[in-house]
Amino acid sequence: MKELQLLDDGDSFRKSAYKFIKESEFFSDFGDDEIEILARWTKAYSADTGCVVLNEGDKSNCLCIIVKGSINIFKRLPNDEHLKIAEICTGESIGEMGIIDGEPFSASGIASEDSIVLLITREDFEDIIRQNLELGNKLLWKLAKILTARLRHTTKRLAELLTGKK
Repeated sequence: MKELQLLDDGDSFRKSAYKFIKESEFFSDFGDDEIEILARWTKAYSADTGCVVLNEGDKSNCLCIIVKGSINIFKRLPNDEHLKIAEICTGESIGEMGIIDGEPFSASGIASEDSIVLLITREDFEDIIRQNLELGNKLLWKLAKILTARLRHTTKRLAELLTGKK
């Protein structure tokens, strides 16, 4: 099984992290000062095609922002099959629920092409909130908007499936 490969996370990486974050659609509404702070708390990884980025059932401990590539999301079915439920592309994120509630990942994420992802651990996320309340609140609002949009989409799909109407 392919694993994430750390690109870098030291002080020398901060300029690269800043560039990754600045160019990410996910952070398009964040200012330069905020991006500079976030660059201190991120680690970048390469995820080759087929790499498991998140594994359903594992302890959820990070927010993952896709800065290049795409990640397919799969849900394990009772008969040990996997159902593709979404494709998350450049500028989007996965792992939002777990960074807030700490529960295990509810699905798996597998790179569908060579990708680069930024990870912010739950502990670092909590440190950001403690040390910079304004930035922490902005991140939480961003995650809340993402989660509500996904819930609305899921509710719509469920209604379509249950009624057979689109």
